[in-house]
Amino acid sequence: MATSILDKLPAPEENEANASSLESIESPESPKSPKSSETPESPESIECPESFESNVLNAPIEPTIHKAPTNEAEPLNASIGSDASDASSEAQNQASPSVASFKPNGKKAKNQGRIFTIPGQVVSLVVLVLPLVVALYMSFTDWSPTRSSLRDASFVGLENYQELLIFDNRFLQAVGRTALLAVVCLSLEFVFGLALATLFLRTFRGQKFLFSAFLTPMMVLPVVVGYTFWMLFQSNGPINQMLALVGLGGVEWFRNSNLAFLAVIITEVWHWTPLFFLILLSGLNSVPENPIRAAVILGATPRQVFWKVVFPMLRPVIIVAFVIRAMEIIKIFDEVFLLTRGGPGTATETISLYIYKLAFNDFQLAYGAAAAFLVLACSILMVHLLMIPVRDQLLENRS
Repeated sequence: MATSILDKLPAPEENEANASSLESIESPESPKSPKSSETPESPESIECPESFESNVLNAPIEPTIHKAPTNEAEPLNASIGSDASDASSEAQNQASPSVASFKPNGKKAKNQGRIFTIPGQVVSLVVLVLPLVVALYMSFTDWSPTRSSLRDASFVGLENYQELLIFDNRFLQAVGRTALLAVVCLSLEFVFGLALATLFLRTFRGQKFLFSAFLTPMMVLPVVVGYTFWMLFQSNGPINQMLALVGLGGVEWFRNSNLAFLAVIITEVWHWTPLFFLILLSGLNSVPENPIRAAVILGATPRQVFWKVVFPMLRPVIIVAFVIRAMEIIKIFDEVFLLTRGGPGTATETISLYIYKLAFNDFQLAYGAAAAFLVLACSILMVHLLMIPVRDQLLENRS
């Protein structure tokens, strides 16, 4: 193969003749300056020696052909390379499986998902729905555990509900007392919470410590709060001792109906004012600054800025805070039970405490269940009415 390529090369004498002819062409007699105005000669006007033309034109030209290697080791290397690439691709597939392998298998995957939700549904059914259905059925009967079983109870329809709403003055008084307690407590909690939230908008020394201290009452259990204030309001307790310093000692908090109700209000306000404070502080920090700056530029005083600009923007936050606390205060039981047990007489008896006495003291479970469902219906209606002004704003689609 090598001898065939050498045979096709021109002889050395012919190479020397070609080189001499090229030198004669590339070395002109007088070099031209780049600024010369003479036009360069065209390639057709250049005369070439006859020997050069004959050598160049008559030289055999053969295209270079790259033949495939004939070495036997090359196919082996190629096969090894292909095997290695296949192995690497398989390893990559195993390391990072495709998304298609994780696709659910249609109805089978849906059935498996439903099977996994069965335990949670059973627990919810047993713990939440089943007792509610039993209590609802019980409210339409005259069942009492001291007489017979629930199966043998007589169905009386709406008789329990009619008696509660028409003839049971104690139930109506408990509802009114709970409503009064809610109005007074929520008003005081809102005023104190808004004052604290406004105060904490500014930075002052000890702010972080006081912030944690003001939130502490909300984290205490209602049972602990009730027992603590029961001890504070005793005849020889710390509160009476402090009042004795100013000549007001000897107050009997739990023997006077008005003072007992006031003790319940003080306890409830101390316990839940931090919730209003936290919600209102969050709302104040989220108020945009542009309306406030515009009002200041227009000459509004700080009081006008707060009541005319900031306070209207807090309306959704305020209503949500009232809804949360109203639902909680309707269910108030622990503090009242530990402080006064509803006394003196029924002066501090709330609706939750009255239902408790019906069910567990008088064993009128069916009658108590009817009262409980009436309270539930009133609570749902109250929440619905309170949320009407801001419901559209809260559920607004901001996409």
